[in-house]
Amino acid sequence: MIKKIIIILFTVIMFWGYKAQANDNYMPVRVGISDTNFRTYMFNSAGFNNPGSIEVMDSSSGYSLIFNNSSSLINVVLESELFSIYEDGKLRVKGLTGPILVKSKDGSSISISGLKRKGKQALYRGYIELIQSEKDKSKFAVVNVLSLKNYLRGVVPNEMPVRFGLEALKAQTVAARNYAVTPRIKAYKEFDLCDSVACQVYFGSNTEDKLSDEAIEETNSIIAVDKEYNPILALYSSTAGGYTESYKYAFSDPKTKSFPSEDIPYLSAVSDNKHIKPLDTDEKAEKFYTSSPESFDKESPYYRWSKEWKAEEIEKVLSKTLVTQSKTGFVSPVLESEEDFGHIESIKVLKRGESGKIIKLEIKTDKNTFVVEKELVIRRCFQKNGISLPSANFVITKIDSEEPVYKVSGGGFGHGVGLSQWGAGKMSALGYSFDEILQHYYKGIKLSSIPTRVRNNNNPVEQSFKTFDKKTKLVIKNPDKLKRLKVVINDKEFIADLKNEEVIDISKYVKKDNNKIIYMITDEKKDGSKFIIVSVVLKEAANE
Repeated sequence: MIKKIIIILFTVIMFWGYKAQANDNYMPVRVGISDTNFRTYMFNSAGFNNPGSIEVMDSSSGYSLIFNNSSSLINVVLESELFSIYEDGKLRVKGLTGPILVKSKDGSSISISGLKRKGKQALYRGYIELIQSEKDKSKFAVVNVLSLKNYLRGVVPNEMPVRFGLEALKAQTVAARNYAVTPRIKAYKEFDLCDSVACQVYFGSNTEDKLSDEAIEETNSIIAVDKEYNPILALYSSTAGGYTESYKYAFSDPKTKSFPSEDIPYLSAVSDNKHIKPLDTDEKAEKFYTSSPESFDKESPYYRWSKEWKAEEIEKVLSKTLVTQSKTGFVSPVLESEEDFGHIESIKVLKRGESGKIIKLEIKTDKNTFVVEKELVIRRCFQKNGISLPSANFVITKIDSEEPVYKVSGGGFGHGVGLSQWGAGKMSALGYSFDEILQHYYKGIKLSSIPTRVRNNNNPVEQSFKTFDKKTKLVIKNPDKLKRLKVVINDKEFIADLKNEEVIDISKYVKKDNNKIIYMITDEKKDGSKFIIVSVVLKEAANE
């Protein structure tokens, strides 16, 4: 057991280096890598190659192989629930229990054989961990472990076109960093984030861009926090359509599945035009989504759109999609067979969100009356040519003629909660700064450094941050009731009495742009299991 612990510790040090620092360069992220078509995250084999040498290590035993032939294909295969390693089809070792670690010896990116991203060979920084699935011992997850900074380099230019400009990219970076720190759900035990639109798009190092790299560097360690200084759930979508939606009207509770869910104040509906009030009736929604009022989203190709079905066509579509969507629990009564759907008599909106998003819909047929809830379920019911609607922000019109036609007129693309990417791009072009963009879409938020733990173990923690506001505050959360914290800001030292202070104005210690802060708990009795949480508030809420 002691040998195993030493090996694992050596592996961590070897791959990461030991530095008690808190910023994008040192925070590790664990990303599950899917196949080319994003259909699965579990495999029974994976191949690797690299321009230089590759090291493959069994972390449970410390057994290691180094492959120096750059043309070799290294395959790791799970056979009889144990790992085997092959080089160009020749068995090198078998019977390894894993997890298996794959690392480039020269620091270059690792190539996963046969995996494409944006039509190019997928490459990954950091290292790869192959970890056996808890649910199916014949499969393993391919997990890319890398710094938060390098993760963001593979996310930002794939989530937002770099042509949207630096300030929009900086806003996207902060939102993506927030999502990495505070994801909405964790679907897999083997990793923290997936690499698809189910989390946020991550395509590795072969898709990095100079301008998005600049955005990441200029916002190093900056996240958005709520009134209690907790990292926000920074949801975003392509196009809100001019009016974002409140979280509770777009998402069900991830644990209870109840819908509408609990309200999240900073994810409340936002109109680009302050004179346009909530679109929660058919009349208001129709007026808005059948016209083109001025909006930050207006240049998006999905700002306004329409779809049409003949009566027979939409009946065929709904008879199939309602069967599939009944499995979500948001269709009542459950439709088990297409034959039980019948002919449509009416389609009626029962409830809309503040952006006009349909959240409850009634479909009445000659056989039954179905009620469909939740925006994604509704979008997936109304498919055209096998493709779901761009959003649930739409109005339905039945055009009576010799052959009736159902027309849908809508706006937006995606769930429409939080930051609108096309809107951010327009705001950037109009001269808005990234913090103004973020505070437009996320109500009442502050900007802060990533909250960091400082343990009571004599080890100092260093944090770097950039200021862009006159006021700067140090926030200290003290769950373990520790007493004293030594703080050194730009070589200026003071002691914080943790019994009395939780928010400290440190404006007089900081300078414009780059700053360095070091924390160390100075309690006499040391206990590494106890800690405080520190963060630096860089900008207050816009309305304060």
